[in-house]
Amino acid sequence: MNRLLRKYSKLLLAVFGTGLMVVFLMPQIPDLVSQFGARSTLVATMGQDDKPISARDWDEVRNELQFLDKVQAQFPPLPLVGELKNPEQYYLLAHEASEAGMIGGIISAGLGDQELLQLSRNTGFPPATIRQALTNRAGIYRYLSHFVSAGRHSDRRLKGEGRKLFDAADAQVVSLKAVPDNDYTPDAAAIQSHFDTYGDVEPGEGEHGFGYRLPNRLSLEWLTIPSDSIDDSLRNSDAMSERELMKYWRRNESRFPGFEDSDEIPDTVQTAMLNDLREAHVAELNRSINDRLRLPRRGFDESGGYLVLPDDWNDRKTSFEDIKTHLGDTYGLVIESPSNSGDEMINANEISTLDGIGRARTDKFSRLPVGIEQLASECREFDGTGLYPVQSGVAGPILQDANGNLYVFRIMEADGARAPRDLDEVQAKVVEDLQRLANYESMLEEIDEIERISETDGLESLADTGWNADSPNSKSFQKYQPGTVAFYLQQGSMPRPNPAILPGLSQQDPEVIDAILTKASDLDNDVVIADLPESERIMVMPSDKNLAIVAVRLIDRRPLDSDSFQQLAVQQVIPMLLMNEEMGGDTASMREAFTIDALQARHGFNFAGNDEETGNTNGTVDAADASASLTN
Repeated sequence: MNRLLRKYSKLLLAVFGTGLMVVFLMPQIPDLVSQFGARSTLVATMGQDDKPISARDWDEVRNELQFLDKVQAQFPPLPLVGELKNPEQYYLLAHEASEAGMIGGIISAGLGDQELLQLSRNTGFPPATIRQALTNRAGIYRYLSHFVSAGRHSDRRLKGEGRKLFDAADAQVVSLKAVPDNDYTPDAAAIQSHFDTYGDVEPGEGEHGFGYRLPNRLSLEWLTIPSDSIDDSLRNSDAMSERELMKYWRRNESRFPGFEDSDEIPDTVQTAMLNDLREAHVAELNRSINDRLRLPRRGFDESGGYLVLPDDWNDRKTSFEDIKTHLGDTYGLVIESPSNSGDEMINANEISTLDGIGRARTDKFSRLPVGIEQLASECREFDGTGLYPVQSGVAGPILQDANGNLYVFRIMEADGARAPRDLDEVQAKVVEDLQRLANYESMLEEIDEIERISETDGLESLADTGWNADSPNSKSFQKYQPGTVAFYLQQGSMPRPNPAILPGLSQQDPEVIDAILTKASDLDNDVVIADLPESERIMVMPSDKNLAIVAVRLIDRRPLDSDSFQQLAVQQVIPMLLMNEEMGGDTASMREAFTIDALQARHGFNFAGNDEETGNTNGTVDAADASASLTN
């Protein structure tokens, strides 16, 4: 036997050695096969040469993005993009940044070895994944920042423009508004020409704020059911008879300690029982009212979520007087006669100013209560979507305000936004505006005198002159607030300036406010505004948009501090805002250049299986799967 083993020792060693290796590797075979498959499975292609992207490559991309998703709140938002949420966008932005030479070495990740290991322990991601993700993100940020600041600005200009954008100025403001000049009567040709020019323009959009397009208007009627009357009707009902009160008291004695020896029912018992029964009582009232309102319209067809009303609907519908009588007879409710919004239709946006009903809401359509103004905006006559089925002639859902009052309402007439049918509809307004324009032109001739009086006698004296001047108002002006800028950047959108509102005037006027801020920021830092002569603190400017003259007296200024400036400079905010100003506020094309669709089209990026031209169906991962993996 020994001789046989010695003779075939090499052969036996080879056979049994191979067997042992197979047994040893058997538990790892699935992982090895998986890794081999990951290297060979095609996920996507990119570029003219269809560069392959394997499943293993894509797993690394998703892992890096999952890590960034956990920590990107600690970093400033990316210019034009905000936060990275999609693997395609992250991969292609990193590719562009790399091609532009913006992806640095491992040192650009900004972490030392110990910090990297600590972050790995805290997040559960491998150190290599963390380092690569931070390196890519730093490169992407650098790339997008250079794109935003491509129009080079000197440091001196950035500081100067930064002050105009972020400095705040405190001032007193007096508005002198033009009034109709009754001595001026425009002729018919001037009236018609003015109407032809601005008839189909929204109010405030035309020159000097002219515009006569009519808004959504309506007339409204409603019945108020007072909360006190509801409580009284419940107290006087059989549900709260003396016997029921006594039974309620005895069942709940533990809630009313101290009255064990009393024979009289405590007031606290009546109040508690009323609170317990009120909700059900109000629900019963709602059902009773709705049943009477719905009865005449049963069987009506619907179209787009709205009822198709017959021609004689006004004669068939239930009147609110009938509802009032029914509630009085059935529940003993004391209710006043129905109210209405007046003889003339009102602007639909003014409903919230109506007493009582203007603050009432309903939770019938969503968890969040919906107010009457929002309901009216979905009125069929206003081209509503049917989300809230409100239409002229049909009672809407019963509303309730914070005090517990109920409101049954109905839109009696509705007229959607439109241009006037003819001059007659708005002639009085057209004539008034032309007379205001005449008065404004005469005021412009006296602007030097207005400035002289402001400097010598103070802004308060303007109210005593013949001009239509308000009393001075204190106002702080600031074009952008650093805090709100950060919010917009996190959303990947361009920061918006503060509303350019002037006290006492209806139309915003950015030009006037820019002039105020420019005057304040142009002053040397060591200048104290309170020490300046009045002639250097007073500004008098026309506001063409409002047909008004604005007198301003500078009180103080609050310059942008150096720390805030440095933070804004690091985030490339000031160059971005300057570009926004130079482009007239339209930076949509800049943001659109880095959307997922734009990046994929620019680089010929196609997921395997989704390439209609090549018919490639070898891949197993599509865009939806890749995106979904980030949230699983």
